[in-house]
Amino acid sequence: MRAGPSLLSLLLAVGLLVGAVGCSAQRAEKPARSLENIPLEPYQAELLEIAFDAASAMPVHPHVENRSRTQETVVKACLELEQPLRALRYIEQIDNWRRGAGYADLAFYCAQHGFPTKAASYIELAARTSQEAEDWRKDRIKIKISETYTYMGQTEAAAQFERGVGASELGKVNRVKAMICPADSFDAEIAALERLVSVRHFDILKGALAAYAELFNRFYADPKRRALVEERMRASWGSMPVSIRIDLLADLADFSLAHADQAKAVELVDEAETLIDAASWQPRLVIPVLAGLTELRFRAGDTERARTELQDVLSLFDAKRERIVNIYRAETLCSIAEAFRAMGGTAVALDLYGRAIEAGIENPNSRPRADDLAATCCSMALHRVEPDAELMSRIRQIRDGLGDPW
Repeated sequence: MRAGPSLLSLLLAVGLLVGAVGCSAQRAEKPARSLENIPLEPYQAELLEIAFDAASAMPVHPHVENRSRTQETVVKACLELEQPLRALRYIEQIDNWRRGAGYADLAFYCAQHGFPTKAASYIELAARTSQEAEDWRKDRIKIKISETYTYMGQTEAAAQFERGVGASELGKVNRVKAMICPADSFDAEIAALERLVSVRHFDILKGALAAYAELFNRFYADPKRRALVEERMRASWGSMPVSIRIDLLADLADFSLAHADQAKAVELVDEAETLIDAASWQPRLVIPVLAGLTELRFRAGDTERARTELQDVLSLFDAKRERIVNIYRAETLCSIAEAFRAMGGTAVALDLYGRAIEAGIENPNSRPRADDLAATCCSMALHRVEPDAELMSRIRQIRDGLGDPW
């Protein structure tokens, strides 16, 4: 095992920075503000509860990994829906190293939303939990902590948690550095990313490409810098799998839409679809990607083509359904439902979610049933699709029926 900072040194660093952040927090945080959940629709709250119940129904032995991973998925949905206190309640029920990852994700959420003192306290919990983990699991928690300190401008503390971390995790911090890159540091950031690219390590390159995408967003208003970032990204990704390049193009399209550049978004979606057409894909892998691209096309104003392409995606699922292993059918249907919802097709989305719920119980074992139920409920909550009374009753019935055989 790699040698790294001791628990004492890490916690001393955290403790010192809790005090430092706390002093600045008195200026940064308004006294009347408190960390709280934003209001949810009752059905959204129930869907999250059912999702976490389903995940937690899995026996700790021998399913702690699956149980904790699915619980963590629900935590991330909570944070996306701005439910930090609900997320905290769920994090505290995770049994393995993912509890530390959850605390670290909550810390990052607090940093982003203007609660540096809270961020520091959750960092401390994450740091303590990391000491119970081993190898890449410990590294993952430490890098999440480093990302939060980086976001808050605490570079020395961030460096403390990067020491001894493997390359597969280390590259992730560069994305956060790019997110907050000052204008006068642009050239230095580009030079740093070029050095990383030259290492020719898969995970380091993947992290550098994610950082380039964030710089593309950060400096979108500067056409010359934006063009330079895109040029460097394209020059660097030749050795990466097509799937990663497509994901990056989708990210760039999403950023373009955030800056109201619909023409650029359509151009990027067209390029991604061309890459898909040139490769051979398993249906369960290509369908979610295609569904996501149709949603981006719709948001970019190419609405009729987007609707036509999404109908084609649904037809593709129906034609290839039997070639998709039953444990993947629900998640594939959810991706199509999400796109229909984004295009205003709520009734179709609701029907597809109903199909996903039934597809999720085709496997006779409760572990994949719990996974699919949790994922489908999270998707419905995130995308604000309210189950009708019949579907909600069915969802509750499946949750209550989870049990042997697992």
